[in-house]
Amino acid sequence: MKIIFINFIFLISLLFGKNLELKLTLMKDVFFEEEEIVLNLKIKNLSNQTEEIKIQYLQPKEKNFLYIGGDWSLSVFSNDRKIENFTNHIPPEPKPGELNLSIKPDEELKILIPFPYYYYPLILPSKFKVQLKYKNFSSNEIEFTVLESKGKNKKDNLIINPDFKEGEKYPYGWKIENENIFWENKDFIIFSLDKKTAEGEGLWIYSIFNEIKTPSEYILSVKCKSEGPLIIVFVEGWGLVNERKRKIERNECHIFPENEWKEYFFNIKFENENVKWFRIKLYSYLKEGKVYFDKVELMEK
Repeated sequence: MKIIFINFIFLISLLFGKNLELKLTLMKDVFFEEEEIVLNLKIKNLSNQTEEIKIQYLQPKEKNFLYIGGDWSLSVFSNDRKIENFTNHIPPEPKPGELNLSIKPDEELKILIPFPYYYYPLILPSKFKVQLKYKNFSSNEIEFTVLESKGKNKKDNLIINPDFKEGEKYPYGWKIENENIFWENKDFIIFSLDKKTAEGEGLWIYSIFNEIKTPSEYILSVKCKSEGPLIIVFVEGWGLVNERKRKIERNECHIFPENEWKEYFFNIKFENENVKWFRIKLYSYLKEGKVYFDKVELMEK
């Protein structure tokens, strides 16, 4: 009787597993490390009745980003090495929200899955194999490759492409994700802040991660100008916590810029010997208008 019960549960699971189809896709199969990777997920109801699923999403809800964790997991291999417990939620980001959704017969639900592989200590180039799992459902497996930046450090500067002059569709060494941030004439970066954005979350871009030796001290120089918005340059120190990159130290450099080109200098110090990487965040907020960045350098003292 016990064996029959186990087989019965297996049969029910097998039948239920055919009710939903999970399909992952990507627009291309080769990326550079400046590019953000977002997986496209389609969930289709193959049954003749309405199916109920629970979705956890990354904040804000409007971005339609699926949270990887809990019932939703990604099986991720990088160069044939499994990444354990992969997640796309990065503390201290807001706690993921939850939605209970109904999918009618033959209906398709489309969701995006951010794939921040760079928060794991991986070596590029890397060939990824990724499969999504939800309870007893599994998606197709997709493969893609991430290549390291084509940008190179100049002289003693630790930042790749500090003057924003190198690149193709984007400046090497920098991640531009917002449509209100522009790479003007392959020469400098422009932030365009309206009132709502300036008084809300502001605008920012990140550099890619760069290795660093600590404890250490540096001089940060920033050449910029502004029509009104204020600027903060964050020089972040990252280390490994539970086999994942976490921000463990941060320098904040506040700039009250004028509407003419000027260079600003700051002392940067990393005291935590566990800092293994640094990342630059150029951030602007508070007042509407345009901000211009011409050069950002980080040099050893």
